[in-house]
Amino acid sequence: MRFINQSPLQRLRTSLLSRYVLIIVTALVFIPVLIPASFIASWAVNRMLMLGGQETYKLPYGSAYELEQMWHKHAKALAAASPEEIDARLSALKEEYPDAALFWVDGAGITQLQLPVQATLPKQWSAEDTIAFMKAGINADPYTVVALIGGDEQAKQGFMVFKLPRSYLTPQGRPSDSRFYGLFMALIFGIFILLSYLFFRDIRKRLLRLEAAMTSVGENGLPSPTDEGRPDEIGRLEQAFNHMVNQLEEGRRRERKEEELRKNLIANLSHDLRTPLTVLAGHLYSMGKEPLSAQGRQSLALMEAKLDDLDHLIDHLLSYNLLASGKYALSMERQDVHRIVRESAAAWYPIWEKAGMTVDIDLPDEPLRWAVDTQGFRRVLDNLFQNVVRHAGTGKYVGIHTARWKGRPALIITDRGPGLDAASGFKGAGLGLAIIELLLREMGLRLDAESSAKGTRFAIFPAS
Repeated sequence: MRFINQSPLQRLRTSLLSRYVLIIVTALVFIPVLIPASFIASWAVNRMLMLGGQETYKLPYGSAYELEQMWHKHAKALAAASPEEIDARLSALKEEYPDAALFWVDGAGITQLQLPVQATLPKQWSAEDTIAFMKAGINADPYTVVALIGGDEQAKQGFMVFKLPRSYLTPQGRPSDSRFYGLFMALIFGIFILLSYLFFRDIRKRLLRLEAAMTSVGENGLPSPTDEGRPDEIGRLEQAFNHMVNQLEEGRRRERKEEELRKNLIANLSHDLRTPLTVLAGHLYSMGKEPLSAQGRQSLALMEAKLDDLDHLIDHLLSYNLLASGKYALSMERQDVHRIVRESAAAWYPIWEKAGMTVDIDLPDEPLRWAVDTQGFRRVLDNLFQNVVRHAGTGKYVGIHTARWKGRPALIITDRGPGLDAASGFKGAGLGLAIIELLLREMGLRLDAESSAKGTRFAIFPAS
């Protein structure tokens, strides 16, 4: 018992609970390490993506924020500048930003230089036109920046506009780190869930293997031992199961051995008792020829009756021994049971008549065909008729007829004796009924009995 003899420390170390607690503790201990590690890994991945895709989106115009700062800076620098200076500055900026559209409007609301010319622009701007233009440029494409010339409303020099398709803008900031941080955290939890799944899947497989070993039966009618796994709770259960199977096999071997000894003892005793019984019967027969008093002849008759009972008991023992060991040969044949019953009843009729019993036989002319062994079925009837004479003779009645019993045709034997529970001067009736039940079971029949103080009714009918 290598698992059962483990020390408490060894059991704790190999316990399933300890293993799972170790998984949970490991996860909790590594959380302070894994969270910063996931941040670092997320930053590194984002950095590689930015460096790898830099040529794709980094254009010379810069970001929207940079363009807005640049445009307001130039507008502020044009404070008190003449229209010619403003035109020169916009022309220079056009060369720097060739894909942009530039124009400016003076303080009187008149559209001045356009680079390039835009037909949709009004020549004279009203307050409504200005508001509508600025509203339409919010989050629109092209990206639009409006700046007051001189950087102050009090300058009243008008405003200048910078328009550039958003496809030329450099994306502001960088891809969000949260995507990759969430990915790494999900990966960590996924690993924990995977380890838990593998842990419980292994437990389930071992339990199913143990269940299969418990439910499968070998040739000896017992479960087969199972392979013993790790020395944890399931391993100890597997070991206990194997120990139980070994104990059952040992008990089965002892039972078979004791059964064999019992059968041999009964057979030997039965044969050994035959010789002295035969000698006693011979001497009793010789004594019967001698002149005896009335009391002597009464004692002689009693001894002969007891020898006859003992002879029947030995026959019962031999029959029971053969039936229990499966060595009682039966020749099954489908035949008319009514005919066998009539023949057996005819042989017992003189005995019943001598005992002063009323015989009531009511069997129909139609045959009742069952698959039976003729000699075995006669033996059943003889035992039942003998029990009626010995144990129910005071009722002075025996009835034989057929009827439906539990929905099947049955042979009914009835007496009016004191019942099966009443005390009797004859012994061996219990063994006789056991032999009857064994014989009927071998022939696929059943015996039911209903007994009371007013009599007993035996029913013989097919088991299925």
